[in-house]
Amino acid sequence: MSISSVLHWCFGAQQHVGRDHGRSDGTDSPDDAERCSPQDERRALLGELQRQAYLHELLRLTCADVMRTPPVTVSVDETIGGALKTLDAHHIKLLPVVDTHGRLKGVVTHVDLQPLDEVLPFLKLASDTTAPESERREWPVTTVMSAHVRYVDVLTPLTEIIPLFTTNGHHHLPVVEEGGRVVGMLTQADILKLMCGRPGGI
Repeated sequence: MSISSVLHWCFGAQQHVGRDHGRSDGTDSPDDAERCSPQDERRALLGELQRQAYLHELLRLTCADVMRTPPVTVSVDETIGGALKTLDAHHIKLLPVVDTHGRLKGVVTHVDLQPLDEVLPFLKLASDTTAPESERREWPVTTVMSAHVRYVDVLTPLTEIIPLFTTNGHHHLPVVEEGGRVVGMLTQADILKLMCGRPGGI
């Protein structure tokens, strides 16, 4: 299920609650009364009210309510090999790189940490110009990290985060507090799980 389909469930056109008093040919269906009994109408109305209440609660949430904590990070002093081990150990796809005070300095992904000739196979033809993998894994992680990072503030409303996932193609966002210290991670999967929850689940 895509996040767009979940948004349609939350924000889409309201379902009509109540019975259809006639067929398209102007006649009443003989089983209309049985299908649309007062009990059915009450159940449908209750379901709609629950959906609206759940949506109202979603709109009040901030990153602090949804983010994963504590965040998995690596230091700017970490090596490429060490960062790879951290990614694999925690089964995650993006790793914030932080300084000694926990402030965000960049991010790395599994692709960033892989040997370049594994990402671009044609470079194997020029293997004499690439460093041996054992040597490359000892390089600082800062040599391959992305320094231009999209992140969100811990107090940012969820309503401002959703467009980043739906229109900007982001799947993982570091969450920072004032001063730039990383305090959590937010993923598209977290948003989907939350929005696919049942009313009363918050």
